[in-house]
Amino acid sequence: MALRAMASGIERCMYCSESLGTAVDHFEPLNHAPRRVFDWYNHLLGCSFCNSHAKGGTFPRGEDGEPLLIDPTADEPVHHLRLSLTSGEYHCLTPRGCATIDVFQLNRGPLRKGRLDAVGQCLDTLANCADLLAVDDKAGAQKRMLRLRRQPLADVLQELRRLADRPSAAVVVGDEAALAALRALYGQPVAEPVFIPRQTARHEPDCRSWKTAPS
Repeated sequence: MALRAMASGIERCMYCSESLGTAVDHFEPLNHAPRRVFDWYNHLLGCSFCNSHAKGGTFPRGEDGEPLLIDPTADEPVHHLRLSLTSGEYHCLTPRGCATIDVFQLNRGPLRKGRLDAVGQCLDTLANCADLLAVDDKAGAQKRMLRLRRQPLADVLQELRRLADRPSAAVVVGDEAALAALRALYGQPVAEPVFIPRQTARHEPDCRSWKTAPS
């Protein structure tokens, strides 16, 4: 999901990151918070699908009254969501993650297929970067990675970066040279341990548990 941790400065939808942002969304809809109509922090760039077709005026809250949707300007999505690079689907770790996947329809078909294509593109670029780094052309490798960051679905690249220092990275990337290129270009992607909530039950990609479970 194109949230704060995945932002790359490109004007794409802050929710799905697949399409160019063409609409300004009131994160907390005006039918819930009319006084926030001119609140700068309540205005987010979204695509027409996420803004109008998917979310609209929907804004679920937990039993404590707090919003269930992940706030792209304040929340760390890795606390609530996990992207599978083998299926292109988001899985939720918490009820907030489930609500966000459900409301924005983050696992709709075109997004899943696009993410899988993006995985292939990322790995191809990394392999090319590995060749450039082998001849000490770090500037060329960085230029290619910059172009990759400008492509849709940058959350795929972000997930690769998150996995880069983990034991499973070699299996996911499938190319030791490409993995070394990823680490060389980005350094350690996780500066300090990230708290991941313990799952008490498996959450499927289409999980609706947020509608019944406490936040």
